[in-house]
Amino acid sequence: MSPFARKVVGLWLLTGCVMVFFQVIVGGVTRLTDSGLSITQWKPIKGVVPPLNETEWMAEFDLYKQQVQYQTINEGMTLSEFKWIFFWEYLHRFWGRFMGFVFIIPFCFFIYWRWFDAAFFKKIGVLFIWGGLIGVYGWIMVKSGLTGVYVPPVHLSIHLCLALSLYAYLIYMTLSVMRGNHSFSNAGKGVKQLSVAILLVLFLQLFFGGIMSGSHAGLAYPTWPDMNGQFIPSALFSEHPSVAGFTEYNAQDFWGRTLIQFLHRMTAYALLILIVIFYFKSRHITTDPAFKTGLKLFPITVLLQAVLGIITLFHCVGKIPVSWGVLHQAGAMLLIANTVFIIYHLYAKPEQLLKRTEEATP
Repeated sequence: MSPFARKVVGLWLLTGCVMVFFQVIVGGVTRLTDSGLSITQWKPIKGVVPPLNETEWMAEFDLYKQQVQYQTINEGMTLSEFKWIFFWEYLHRFWGRFMGFVFIIPFCFFIYWRWFDAAFFKKIGVLFIWGGLIGVYGWIMVKSGLTGVYVPPVHLSIHLCLALSLYAYLIYMTLSVMRGNHSFSNAGKGVKQLSVAILLVLFLQLFFGGIMSGSHAGLAYPTWPDMNGQFIPSALFSEHPSVAGFTEYNAQDFWGRTLIQFLHRMTAYALLILIVIFYFKSRHITTDPAFKTGLKLFPITVLLQAVLGIITLFHCVGKIPVSWGVLHQAGAMLLIANTVFIIYHLYAKPEQLLKRTEEATP
C-alpha cells in the first residue's frame, strides 16, 4: 500500500471525524436551546437556502406559530428571537448536507483511481448508509416533537447514540488507515473483553444522558454527590413509577426524572471504576508509544467527563446551562475517541484495506 494513498485517505477520514464532532456539538446546542422544532418542514433540496427576505422569514415564523411549542412556551416571541433558534436548527441541517458532499466527492475520485478493494468499499458503504439513516431518523425525531412541547426524550437519545456510534466507527476506520492494519499489543482475552465492556457501558451511559437531557432531569436534582441529600433518592419508592416522560416529554413525571438521573450517575461511577481497573491491567502489555499515551489519557478523559457532568448539574437551577451541557457532550466524544483508540490497538488484525501501487499515482 502506497504511503501517499494512506495519507490522503487518512486525512479524508480524519476530516470526517472532525466534521461529525462539530455536527454533534451543534446538535447539542440545538437541543439545549430548544431550537429543534423551529423548522417545521423537511426540504432536503430547497432547505439548503434559508429565508432571504422579510416575507420568507414571516412565512417560516407563521409555520412555527402553529406548533404546540410556540403556543405553550414561546407565545409572544419576536421575529429576531425566532431567527436565533432557527439559526441553530438550520446550521445543524446544513452541516449534515455539507458533510455528505465532503464524503461523496473525494470518494468518487478514490473509486476512479481504484484505491479501494472490495472489503474497504463495503466499509465505506456502511458509513454512507449509516449517515443517511441518521438524517432520516433526525426528521422522524423532529416530526414526533411537532405535536408536543418538546421532542420525546427517547427519540433525542436514539438520534444522539446513532450519531456517536457513527463517530466511533469513523474513528476506527481512520486509525486502520493512518496507524496500519495490525495489532500493537499482546493483550490477553480478559483485557480485550474489558475494553469492549467499557465501550458498552459508555454507550449505555450516553443513552441515559440523552434521555436525561431530553426530559430536563438535571433540574430535579442539581446536587452532588447526593441527590437532594440522599444517595438513593426516596422518590424512587414514594412516587408512582412511570416512563411517560421518556416516550413523550412530561414535566410532571418526577419518578422518571429521578430514575434516569440515578441510572446516569450509577453508570458514570461504573465507567470510572472499569477504566481505572483497565488502566492498571494494561500498563505493561505493549511498548508502543502511541498506545501507552492513549492509555495514560484514558483515566484523565473519563475524569474530565465526570467533572463536566458534575459542574453541569450544579448549574441546573431553573434551566439547563447550554455552555456546560455542550462541554459535557464534547467530553463524552473525547472519551469515545479515547476508548475506540484503545480498542483498535487491541483488536486490529492484518488486513489489506486499500490497494494502490506507486505506479498508479493519478
